[in-house]
Amino acid sequence: MQATWHQTYADLLGRVGLYAERAHWTVCGLSVCVDAFTHLAACEAQLFTGPAQAQALGSELRRRAEAGIGGEIRVDWADGPRWIDANLPVRVALGGTSAHAARVLTMLGAPALLALEHRGPEQLSLLDPDMQLAKDDRSQRAADVLSEGDDRLRVYVFEYTAGQNFAGITPPRSSRIIVRFHDLALERDAAFERLSPRLIGAHPGLGAGIVSGFNALGTGPALEAGLGYACGIAQSWTAAGIGMIHLEMAGFDTVRCRDTTLERLSGVVTSIGMSLSEFRAIDPDTVRLGDGMRRLGERLGVDRVCVHADDWAISATRRDPVQEREALMMGCLLASARAASGAMTVPQALPAAARFDKPPPDETLGGWHVVSCPSPYLERPRTTLGLGDTFMAGCLLVLGQEKLPQASTRGTGAPATGVGAPPAGFRSQTRHQEPTP
Repeated sequence: MQATWHQTYADLLGRVGLYAERAHWTVCGLSVCVDAFTHLAACEAQLFTGPAQAQALGSELRRRAEAGIGGEIRVDWADGPRWIDANLPVRVALGGTSAHAARVLTMLGAPALLALEHRGPEQLSLLDPDMQLAKDDRSQRAADVLSEGDDRLRVYVFEYTAGQNFAGITPPRSSRIIVRFHDLALERDAAFERLSPRLIGAHPGLGAGIVSGFNALGTGPALEAGLGYACGIAQSWTAAGIGMIHLEMAGFDTVRCRDTTLERLSGVVTSIGMSLSEFRAIDPDTVRLGDGMRRLGERLGVDRVCVHADDWAISATRRDPVQEREALMMGCLLASARAASGAMTVPQALPAAARFDKPPPDETLGGWHVVSCPSPYLERPRTTLGLGDTFMAGCLLVLGQEKLPQASTRGTGAPATGVGAPPAGFRSQTRHQEPTP
């Protein structure tokens, strides 16, 4: 089966450019931030000899790494950002689910509009030049948009690698731990609110929208206000005829915050994606994964539930299962290329060290199709930064447009010029290097 999956992915490589050429707009909201990135192995001494708060953080990071847990945590240490910036070897990078997705699609040459309210100098400097922002009721390259306002506090990302010793432990898998010392507001970009439905409306029934960032809102009024804002944006996309609205989950501070988000967005979004650990946190008792995903989809009123693990991906969908499998494979291919190279890059070949493990079984359950595929799995990736968001972007690249004829191997060109078409000179094949400590 290794050879079969290897050839299937090799065939998909030849369709990546065609998907990008035919792509319709993906509108990406509502989470963008500045990540300060480091590796646990590079800051062990500083964490465990620093002030008491630093040592407490180091102990929690060590505990999670030893168990192979990634995810996101909120730490109550007001001076944490200042201490980390002064004492640990950090490099800044673009952060946020919607930002990573927009960056992936832009790199491929597919049109993506990013919601960005906070346009401070550091934040804007981390956008790739060709990324599209809303300005004066049209899309503009990030390179042509002037910075304004102050930068927000950073979010900190601690990466660890399977088999690489840290503080006396050896992590069983590679992952990253996101640490926030504050809550993050959503990007309330008024120009994005006005422009995104127009772009979608040019091709009704196609395109995709992303809503994300609710886990960083905290609890209480901020969460309720953020969810209300997101519902309003999503409803404007629905009225414009969007093909899919996707909610990407993340690590929430509390179960109540997570469940409130799912309840408020039920019937508003049409697709939901998450890691395997995030699904297990929602439904710890399910034995048959596909059946549990179907039940979750019915409870939330969506057409698609997607779960990604280290070495496979699976969806329960009420839509076309053939297109869904292609979407899962596209997401896995792009994420694997990023993991192998340590950079966000257009894949040219499968990673040499990739292996294909057995995915969960396919099923048909009460009108739902459960489809899966193995990923080109790497035991020791060069980076784990943004892999889930890269996977999501690859899925939406496929699902946000007409089904691609599998026999076709040559592109037919980009959509015609006008609202909803990629801007002239849009295509970019830039290789985006990830930060390293």
